[in-house]
Amino acid sequence: GLLLTGCQQPSVVEPIIDPDIPTRSVDHVMGTSQVPITPKRVVVLDTTPLDAALALGVNPVGTISYGMPPGYLGNRANNIQIIGQFNQPNLEAILKLKPDLILGAKSISERLYPKLSRIAPTVFIEGAGRSWDWKNNFRIYADALNRTEQAEQLLAKYKQQLTDLQTSLMPSPDDLTASVVLNGRFGFIAHTPTSFSGAILQEIGFKRNSVQGNNQQFFVRLSREDLDSPEGDVLFLIHYPNTTSKEKFVNDRLWSQLDVVQRGAVCEVKGEVWAAGRSILAAQQVLKDVEMCVEQAD
Repeated sequence: GLLLTGCQQPSVVEPIIDPDIPTRSVDHVMGTSQVPITPKRVVVLDTTPLDAALALGVNPVGTISYGMPPGYLGNRANNIQIIGQFNQPNLEAILKLKPDLILGAKSISERLYPKLSRIAPTVFIEGAGRSWDWKNNFRIYADALNRTEQAEQLLAKYKQQLTDLQTSLMPSPDDLTASVVLNGRFGFIAHTPTSFSGAILQEIGFKRNSVQGNNQQFFVRLSREDLDSPEGDVLFLIHYPNTTSKEKFVNDRLWSQLDVVQRGAVCEVKGEVWAAGRSILAAQQVLKDVEMCVEQAD
């Protein structure tokens, strides 16, 4: 089913579909796919469908790796076959796993969709789970996995957790300005309400400062000399240690001048959750982080 010639890209052929396996139609951003009623060998091409599948009780047979398995997923992702690094899935590795369903995102893997859909039915979401669309994306994946009822139960549980958090936080999130700052290889940036974590903070009821309240894109670049843009009553810091040492970062003279830093209202959170999770399990973890951080900052 796969021919490799020198350095040429693998070419895939139409899979032999067992006519005795019942299928159902699933609509998604790329069209309509005929998906097995009960998919048993699922491959995921990003952390978003990985999070969604595990939340719904489906253990994928293959996944993309972004380094170590996301820690917030516990040991559930430890034994899944790696089929590529970052945004480069290996078609041959996927083919060897004989998947009956592939889950991904148009914004990440659109160019591979024709080849992937010839290996197995492939369902894509539009974006990568940012902004308010993460719930809709979760529902699309749940539809493909034929676990819509379980998905709605999880979303209802999330809504109740959100309501409980809103009523328990002291001071109230309506009276607090939250800042989300990421220090990574692209520099010093802030996540806006159209980011995954920003959308959750907006849903909780936090205010944002004038710079981070920008809804045009999911992040804004911050100048190190601008001491107002990172400010807030509480600051959630996403720090990637492979870019610069945390000690060097927190000891930076400009960083130490921030009022939120001097008040000790900075809470470090994990990028694998706040930036890369983008589905229901990550969203639940964000709520837990917020509860812990606001209590510490009070």
